[in-house]
Amino acid sequence: MKRSRAAWIFLIMFLLLPLAAADEDYENNEAQFGELAGAGFIVITAGIVLYSIIKGTSFVEYRKGSFSIELSQEMSFLKARVPLSLLDIHHILVVIGSLLTLPHFISCQDYSTPAGLTGLLLGFILLIENVSGFYGRYLHAKVEKLRREVNNPYLKGTLKKFRIWRELHIAWTLVMYFLLVLHVIFVD
Repeated sequence: MKRSRAAWIFLIMFLLLPLAAADEDYENNEAQFGELAGAGFIVITAGIVLYSIIKGTSFVEYRKGSFSIELSQEMSFLKARVPLSLLDIHHILVVIGSLLTLPHFISCQDYSTPAGLTGLLLGFILLIENVSGFYGRYLHAKVEKLRREVNNPYLKGTLKKFRIWRELHIAWTLVMYFLLVLHVIFVD
């Protein structure tokens, strides 16, 4: 029950936030809500960096469970327990960040300029990345389910699909940031 109430509060805040963050002085052919899109990319980047650092290093020990954070006495790393899995946190932050960029994308009226074209491509890449993320969650859950079964003949094929998906997902992420840099350069 608490989750559904929090989801409604977030949805209402998300719908009202663009009204509060609207750019007052913009040219007729420029998109509005640039600050909101910037905040969205900060949230997306936080989700990517958090996931990559915790997953790829031994400095942070992360486990799903009741919330706790402690510094280890033996080694110089942080131990964290959070009710959500690391993948859930990554997914939530990236989806929220993508939704925050949506008003900026929708408010653009001219996609023929270099800034507009890179923004349009960026919007499509974000869509592809989010759909890809949902597919990756599906593959990850399937791999975990197949790993629990002894000598499952489908595990090897599913792992291969997951590895290919991960490489493509990372490549699309790099393309997204490249387009973001181009978009910012063309806007200024």
